[in-house]
Amino acid sequence: MAHDIRVGVVGTGYIAHTMVAAIGHVPGLRVVGICSASADRAGSVAKALGIATAFTGVDALLADPAVDMVYIANATAEHATVAIRALEAGKAVLGEKPFAIDSAEAQQVVAAARRTGVLFMEAVATPLLPAVHNALADVASGRLGAARQLSASFGYPTTPASHPGCYAAVGGGVLLDRAVYLVTLARLALGPVADVRAQITRDGNGVDTEAALLLTHANGATAQLTASLTAMLGNMMTIACERGAVTVAAPLLSAEKIAVETVGPPSRPTGASGMRDRVKARPLVRRLAGIARLRKTGFASFGASPYVPELLHFRDLYRAGAIESPVLPVDVSLDVMRILDAAREDRR
Repeated sequence: MAHDIRVGVVGTGYIAHTMVAAIGHVPGLRVVGICSASADRAGSVAKALGIATAFTGVDALLADPAVDMVYIANATAEHATVAIRALEAGKAVLGEKPFAIDSAEAQQVVAAARRTGVLFMEAVATPLLPAVHNALADVASGRLGAARQLSASFGYPTTPASHPGCYAAVGGGVLLDRAVYLVTLARLALGPVADVRAQITRDGNGVDTEAALLLTHANGATAQLTASLTAMLGNMMTIACERGAVTVAAPLLSAEKIAVETVGPPSRPTGASGMRDRVKARPLVRRLAGIARLRKTGFASFGASPYVPELLHFRDLYRAGAIESPVLPVDVSLDVMRILDAAREDRR
């Protein structure tokens, strides 16, 4: 039986706590250490979470041969630097999204991963959720025809007090914190992007808080994406194809429900339609038809935590000696950062 993969966690904030709890549900992964720049903070969090070792600073964690892989969960502005150092230290890296603050940093991380031949994956959990994975696979199968449009949103109200990292001058903003999920899904579902148009709203400090993106993909398909730090959005995704559509129900980032609607060849009714119209005029008939459509809804559980499928995937990659994920390749993560850069710079 394979030995446990020993995980060192960089960071002691909310996502670090969340991921330590999720790792506890994954056989074969075991958190052995956590680090912070503050010795007191590292010690108190390690004690609270039942972690054996508290490291003061990243260097101490990376120097420990008892650490096999690193989960990066510190400030966004530091993700790329820590990822490169960890890769160079021979530690597999699962780096919290966004894995860099722009495409220039992203290229440096990818170069380090390829140079060292060490496993690296950006921690965007959504594509690994069974419901989302199944939706993407259904579209990719071609049974609904070619995918033509994708629409998705992610947003709920926050404030600088409730979510200070989202409003950080470096590494903050709705593009890096929220649109990154949507762009990743669009890139996976529809392929490379040829054109990016964006409407961005910024607060008084210049931090992007609202984003509406229109992506035109190389195959002619389009993606309409909206993300917000200040408003409650639909938090769902629909991929429209030539012969139907797949919808991942809210909440998208912890989705478990999908619905598939199919249609036949395009046609226009001919001849008498009186009976059909009379039937459609009855509210009860319409209600029963709506209930019938619910039978096309499927449920795919993520288990104890929405992060468990991602962690299981990374565990299996590590055991197989892989250097990147076939579900979320590093080139896709790099493309996503380029798209976010283009959205940030769009002045049309």
